Amino acid sequence: MTNADQIRNWLGIFFLGTTAVLGTYIILFQQTSLLPISSEDATSSFKIIIPTFIAQLTIVFKWIANPPKNSMAEIRMPKWAVMGPPIIVVGILIVTLAYIIVDQGRSNGGEIFKNVVTFCVSLLSATSIFIVTAVFSLPAD
Repeated sequence: MTNADQIRNWLGIFFLGTTAVLGTYIILFQQTSLLPISSEDATSSFKIIIPTFIAQLTIVFKWIANPPKNSMAEIRMPKWAVMGPPIIVVGILIVTLAYIIVDQGRSNGGEIFKNVVTFCVSLLSATSIFIVTAVFSLPAD
C-alpha cells in the first residue's frame, strides 16, 4: 500500500518519460537502421500510443497543478499493481525494438511494432483504469 502522491508521481514520471522518449524515437528513427519500419507503420504506431499517453499525462498534470489537501491519503493497493504494468510495457517495447533492429526488416517489423504498441496501450488501459480512478478521484480542495 502507498499514498496517492507516490502513485501520482510514479505514473507522472512513467507517462512523461515514455511519451517523450517513444514519441521522439518514432519520429527521428523511422526508416533507419534504429527503427527499420516504413513511415506509414511509424505514423500508425505514433497515432496509437501517443494520444493515449497524452491523455494519461493530462490527468496526472491536472492533479499536480491542483493537488488536494489530502494527497497523502493511503491508497489500499499493492505497489506491484501500480508499478508492474508500466515496467512490463517498457520491457515489451525494449525487447520488440531490439528484435526489429536486429532483424533489420527481414520480417514484417512494421506490423510487429504496430501490434505490440496496440497490445501495450491495451495492457496499460486495462490495468490503469481502476488505479487512475482510485488515485485521481480524491476531491480537489
